[in-house]
Amino acid sequence: MTPAGPYLRLRRQGGLVAVALAAMMVHVQPVGAQALHTERPLNAIDWLEDAMSNPIPPELQDTAPDGYLPPIPPRAEADDIAVTPLSPPALDQVGLFIPERAGLPRDLWGQAPVAEVLAGISALPVDTVPSALQLGYRLLLAEFAPPARLQPETQGTVLNARVDKLMAMGALEQATQLIDAAPVRTAALNTRAFDIALLLGEEDRACTSMSGQITTDFGHGAQIFCLARRGDWQGAYMTLNATTSLGLLDTSEAALLLRFLEEEDIILTPPPPAELSPLGWRILEALGDPVPTSSLPVAFAYADLRGTSGWRAQLDAAERLTRAGVMQPNRLLGLYAQRRPAASGGVWERVRAVQALDQALAGNDPAALSQALVTAWPQFASVELEVAFAQMFAPALTEGATDLMALDGPARAIMWQILLLAQTRLDMAVHLAPDTTTARLATALVQQAPALPDMDSSSMAAAIAQAFSSQPHTQDNAPTPVSSGGIVLLDALNSIAQAAIGDPRAARIGLEGLLSLGLDGPARQIAVELLLLERRG
Repeated sequence: MTPAGPYLRLRRQGGLVAVALAAMMVHVQPVGAQALHTERPLNAIDWLEDAMSNPIPPELQDTAPDGYLPPIPPRAEADDIAVTPLSPPALDQVGLFIPERAGLPRDLWGQAPVAEVLAGISALPVDTVPSALQLGYRLLLAEFAPPARLQPETQGTVLNARVDKLMAMGALEQATQLIDAAPVRTAALNTRAFDIALLLGEEDRACTSMSGQITTDFGHGAQIFCLARRGDWQGAYMTLNATTSLGLLDTSEAALLLRFLEEEDIILTPPPPAELSPLGWRILEALGDPVPTSSLPVAFAYADLRGTSGWRAQLDAAERLTRAGVMQPNRLLGLYAQRRPAASGGVWERVRAVQALDQALAGNDPAALSQALVTAWPQFASVELEVAFAQMFAPALTEGATDLMALDGPARAIMWQILLLAQTRLDMAVHLAPDTTTARLATALVQQAPALPDMDSSSMAAAIAQAFSSQPHTQDNAPTPVSSGGIVLLDALNSIAQAAIGDPRAARIGLEGLLSLGLDGPARQIAVELLLLERRG
């Protein structure tokens, strides 16, 4: 009998099971499963195993068509497979890192009213100690779940508030990353992205990216500005007339745009608006009538770092952005070292102090280093850049050949503060600590001591020690049931900002709020900064 179809052979090649179909026109006798396949294939698919163990029945071998395989038996034990599409993250949940990296739960906002969350984000303090400022940034940038009470019609409001606050704090790069991470680009986010591009001097790229999009996506002013930038002055003028007639433009913005389009026809130059937007500021710069960034919010300082401004303007801008916690101190250090100071006083004294400290480090002279530290420290303390100074010089000071114990008394006390503020070589800081009550408390804090020294006075040190003590809370700030850790954190950061300008009671309340959320590490570093830094408010 001659079989009408091929047979299957399974063989293992390179670790994979291969199915080879070979058409064999040979004379064979009916055989059973054992004769057809003498060894069970490895890792074979189930239905192929069934085919091997159930060959063509003898009664079908003459009539089976080419390529016949026995029917696949149903698998009674097979599990049902459910398919669920992966949904994009909620718009208000967008973040740059998981909340656990900040030591906080994902549902931080909990049942807090949305209006209260938005108001708290807007009021997040900026003038505070650096570690509290960084904790605020983590609150704005982490992937927290949206408030449970957020309604579909208000989706995106929390993200918009976070982006607005980052822009107000000067964190333009982080705000851009947050916008880019959003699953959809809403009109509100597009408007904010355009403002950021204007502040960074990237308006041509922004105009190109918005080309062809509807006007309301970016605002009518932006559309008119971009039409003019592309050379379509007639289109820009027609759009300005139409939007002005319909009342779609703010009066001051319309006046600026009209001046931008008809500069030669305007005899009297109107004063700039009281509240200058990024678009308004860029228009004035294009007209040759720029407004100094020093009088504007910190986000405008980026304009002075584009290479078109003088060294003094770059230094002032870099100091502002470093103080805001959005620029790495080493970038500021590079600007200080660019050239010799051009004058005296102000920022030039800091340039001079940094360069003298560099020379003292290179000379490996404890006396010269002592003098350089004593000169530089008050210069940076006067502009609230002590932590940045510590981060700039702590590595060079601790890794150099100079014996820090050979520094004189005042320089050793400064060096002790540098190590604590830079959070480095705390073992060395213990040996440099002065013999004072404040130093003992600060040292205990950075050493994670479970018990802190007792303080009898009503000073800042006493309030900090009380916050970390295990004694029950007093009646005036007894904790209430926590429905939203986010609100607790916002309140704590506001209290820390009040403590930074000298309110001991606010220090205790703020630190207790952080500790109630399990933020022991940040609370300890904030407490150290409250002890060592002076803020004017």
